[in-house]
Amino acid sequence: MSEYKYEDAVKQLQESGAIGLQDFKNLSYEDLNELLEEIKVWCLYANGKLDKLPKESKKKKYKKDKKDKKDKKD
Repeated sequence: MSEYKYEDAVKQLQESGAIGLQDFKNLSYEDLNELLEEIKVWCLYANGKLDKLPKESKKKKYKKDKKDKKDKKD
């Protein structure tokens, strides 16, 4: 069975509007922390609209952008 990640949790939230405690347990600490922070922002500023929940992890996106910039320098 594959590892449950941030993107999986977001997809589940967008499809069903809910996430189970077992799914929270299966997330890594880093992904869980980021997901909970995103849910806070999403509830405050997006009024809970499912399509406004970020699909990609901001931390992973930042690392990817940083790597792309480094590759362009070389």
